[in-house]
Amino acid sequence: MLFTSLLPKTASIKAVLTLSLFILIASYQSPLSAQELSVKDKGLTANQKAFKEAYRAIKRNDRKAIAKYKSQLEHYSLYPYLLYHDYRLHLKSTPSHLIKGFIKDHSDSYLSDALYTRWLKSMAKRKHWTNYLAAYKPQRTLSLQCYYVQALSQRKQTSKALKLAKPIWQNNIKLNKACQPLDTLLRKHKKITGTMLWAKIALAMKKRKISVAEALRKDLSAKEAKTLDFWIKVYKNPVLASKKMPSYLIPSIRKLIFMQGIKRLAGSQPALAKKSLNKYRKQYALNADQYKVLDRKIALRTVYRFPTAAKAFLKEVNTSGSKSKDTLRWQAQIALKRSDWPGLLDTIELMDEPEQRNKQWVYWKARALEATKQQKAANALYEKLAKQRHYYAFLSADRLNKPYRFNPKPAKKIKPEVLIKKYPELLRIQELLAIDWPLSTKREWYHLLKKMDSEELQAVAVLANHWEQHAQAIRSLAKAKEWDHLSLRFPTPYKEPVMQNAKKNEIDAAWIYGIMRRESAFSEDIRSSVGATGLMQLMPKTAKYMSRKISRQNISYKKLTQAKNNIELGSAYLSYLNGKYSGNKVLATASYNAGPSRVDSWIPKTHSIPADQWVDAIPYNETRAYVKAVLEYTTIFNSLLNKRYDRLKDVMPDIGGKPLKKIDPKHP
Repeated sequence: MLFTSLLPKTASIKAVLTLSLFILIASYQSPLSAQELSVKDKGLTANQKAFKEAYRAIKRNDRKAIAKYKSQLEHYSLYPYLLYHDYRLHLKSTPSHLIKGFIKDHSDSYLSDALYTRWLKSMAKRKHWTNYLAAYKPQRTLSLQCYYVQALSQRKQTSKALKLAKPIWQNNIKLNKACQPLDTLLRKHKKITGTMLWAKIALAMKKRKISVAEALRKDLSAKEAKTLDFWIKVYKNPVLASKKMPSYLIPSIRKLIFMQGIKRLAGSQPALAKKSLNKYRKQYALNADQYKVLDRKIALRTVYRFPTAAKAFLKEVNTSGSKSKDTLRWQAQIALKRSDWPGLLDTIELMDEPEQRNKQWVYWKARALEATKQQKAANALYEKLAKQRHYYAFLSADRLNKPYRFNPKPAKKIKPEVLIKKYPELLRIQELLAIDWPLSTKREWYHLLKKMDSEELQAVAVLANHWEQHAQAIRSLAKAKEWDHLSLRFPTPYKEPVMQNAKKNEIDAAWIYGIMRRESAFSEDIRSSVGATGLMQLMPKTAKYMSRKISRQNISYKKLTQAKNNIELGSAYLSYLNGKYSGNKVLATASYNAGPSRVDSWIPKTHSIPADQWVDAIPYNETRAYVKAVLEYTTIFNSLLNKRYDRLKDVMPDIGGKPLKKIDPKHP
């Protein structure tokens, strides 16, 4: 059935929760939506203005002004931030008892851990080792662990220092500045053993840090150095692993050399790697698990470069006791690509029971049953899936020609005053939004969500949605494993630029929303490790290219984090891909994630296959999941925006077989 009744119910929940919240915090500030909040002081409350002035005073270390503002803002919800930043920026001049008091008094806040970490680093850099030992509690941060070892050593607790230094030295390929003194300490006391050396060398070789392994050569005996030299030769020329190894090699190290050599050889000569594995497995004393790992590795390495051979390799692995989730999935993907329905059924039967119940394999079992003339059994599986709301449910409904089921429900209610009394972070978040401190706001959210139970997470998702903190609303519901609050999980912010650019580029607004939802969950200032930026996660080069294409000046990073600019360029790029692939939404979506050149290489040249088979045969895990998610999300957004939806069968034509006729995207 169509999505119809959730919005009014959810709006009612929002109204109740928000009204109560604002009445409760009226003494702190007047209610402001996230879009109304500005970095400028105009429109801020007296407390908010004073806080910003206080922060400026802290940065210039104006002690008189700082004291005045601390007195004025003592009962303000962001008062802990004043203390934190004052202590953080002036650690050397801040008495220890104030720092200890802050850490204790604010132990429920992320600020406590942040200040504690900075305090430890400050003491270490000033070599206040006695104070460091007195303050230190076990830490995950490697630098802080190493400073602790240094402190122990400097205060004559050598035995304990050496005991802690050994695993740090052995298990870290390179030692950072804080940890480098541990090398000196261990060498001074002659505590670097042969076992430690080879463990570190093995780790370096595994991580392809050959220079690190070579640097340790000076610590080896002549025979050991010769063994290392041969290992490096095999690394550079893995064919050597297919031949009998020299007798001078240390047996335990020879085994490691062989295993790594076989893994690397599998990438270029899988048949030779397989033959060598079977030939030398007993001679080099591989146990059953080690053999299975290498056997699987060889099979999986064939998939990309040797697809013809991959089928035989995978079948042997999966029927010989070496199977894994990955090898079975790849065997199933090959069967899908070739429309080998009996082979697909056989592969699904080899999967563990929980995996067979996965919606993906339930759907493909139904497709295989249908293709092998077992329609009744197929329909039973389609019926089960079609009652749900996800990509495979929509595909199943298409097979049965039944309406899609969206199954929405409202979030659970909690009295806001109860929530706020328990979690003062909510007051701080409201104020941080007002003064436009996004990074601190995110940290407060992350810290807060760790503490909440399922019902609380649902209630705070309603609040986050009202504050237009959509990423946090989505995160809250995901953490609660509550998937049916559709208006919260699929909001439609930035409607004006989305609708304008959808119309201008002649693409579906719901598709733009589907991309944004998958890429960033509507975060404007997010940036990936590879530089993709903002709501639609545009790469800088792509943004620059599209800027030129639509006759605009280059967009800076700062401007790219602004929704209007990001949506304009992202929509233009989506339109460009839509034109390149003749309006094929599946190929354009895949290309948005993986790039056109990769997608072009995945399109069959001599025949066509149904789009659902093509999607699940995409070789990249990320892209495969991405396409399915965007198609699902686009369908849901269409139901929200238009009270109707496009069926997947209507936007997923067969793929391959003939060149696509390119169409020009519309640009101003």
